Amino acid sequence: MNLLLGLTFWVTLVAAWVDNQGTTCTLYPESLAHHGQAVDDSPSIQQAFEMCGTNGTVIFSKNVFHVNTVLNTTNLLNCDVHLRGELRFSTNIPYWRTHAISVVLQDQVTAWLFGGTNVNFYGEGGFYNGGGQAWYNANRNESNQPGRPMSMTFYNSTNLFVDGLKIIQPQFWATFVWASKNVSMTNLFVNATSDSEWYTMNCDGYDSWQSDNLLVENATIITGDDCIAAKGNTTNLHAKNIYCEGGTGITIGSIGQYPETPDYNLNTTFENVHIKNAMDGAYIKTWQGTRIYTPSNGDWGGGGSGLVKNITFRNFTMENVGLPIQMSQCVYSADSNKGCNTSKLQIEDVKWQDIRGTSRFNIAASLYCSDERPCPNITFDNVNITGVNASLGLPYYGTDIQRELFQCTNLVNKKGSGIPCNQAAPSNFSQWIYGNVDTSGLATLS
Repeated sequence: MNLLLGLTFWVTLVAAWVDNQGTTCTLYPESLAHHGQAVDDSPSIQQAFEMCGTNGTVIFSKNVFHVNTVLNTTNLLNCDVHLRGELRFSTNIPYWRTHAISVVLQDQVTAWLFGGTNVNFYGEGGFYNGGGQAWYNANRNESNQPGRPMSMTFYNSTNLFVDGLKIIQPQFWATFVWASKNVSMTNLFVNATSDSEWYTMNCDGYDSWQSDNLLVENATIITGDDCIAAKGNTTNLHAKNIYCEGGTGITIGSIGQYPETPDYNLNTTFENVHIKNAMDGAYIKTWQGTRIYTPSNGDWGGGGSGLVKNITFRNFTMENVGLPIQMSQCVYSADSNKGCNTSKLQIEDVKWQDIRGTSRFNIAASLYCSDERPCPNITFDNVNITGVNASLGLPYYGTDIQRELFQCTNLVNKKGSGIPCNQAAPSNFSQWIYGNVDTSGLATLS
């Protein structure tokens, strides 16, 4: 009798590789029945969520799963997911570029759309392998390659808890929270590093859009772009205990891209953050106030309105950061200087508190607000940024300014801000800084 039961179990596994025990589905890879040959496990994964995604549990066993086609596991309800193996996404670039699922924002797409109500996702020793090196090489340092998918998008979710998610070599943005509320992500690990001449452009660690009441706690993100970005209509985000290496730091934005959908980014706190060897630190970036069209994927727009209010950057340590603190209202047309003093998006009540560390150059902060929307209540409290050269007793090269610069334009009540403004901030000051700044307020290229 036991032999017969065992044989029935084995046949079930070979047929679908989903062991369904009541409300629990345990997944095994097809390769176990194909002499180790890589076979697409996406159909089995979809089947497991269909059978156990409501009032159930889905378990990825300690094996390698080959994901060759898109995953859409949404509308889950009261579901627990346990990732104990490796999800190895294929590097079939032509397939993903034509089949990944739209996420609307900036014409972007995703490889896995995931979400539901009262869902727990536990990364129990397993991880997501995006095969990103193939994408970095194909992308060749471009910002947005059409069809390049985000790794994992958490969509239309309420009361979602994600713990221990580990993403290695994401294809594009690693995690994206969209149209969701009450989402907590703890113990997140993202590593996007390249072993070739091509950088990991636009491999954000965590992005949110049109979402409310969010937590990111205990995250290590090594990447070539934003570690955390609160995009349009992100409200009540609390991100704390973050290690961010490389890339462009922690940001509100980019926002103000679409005139038809004003962005309200309210009540966000970033605290206990360590940023190392990054281009940027703690900043806010908006589009210009006039629409500009360029043919690249998603990189066009501007003219949007809205409000950024009650934002706090607290207890940051920065090591060798190119531009530690910034507010820019022309981040996407800074190079061309098109419409850079036209923003209609209001920024107010922003505080940088207990910020310390070193700048790569002689610039500590550049804070710019447009003539049409001056910024009230922008404050520094215990901010101490020193240039790396100054900390070593060395001069700054290629510049006529031998001090840390705090550039300011259109700040309301500048004298009461606590910001030691000592030069005007140009409207087209870029977030990409490659040299020291001179009296023109622009960085050298050396």
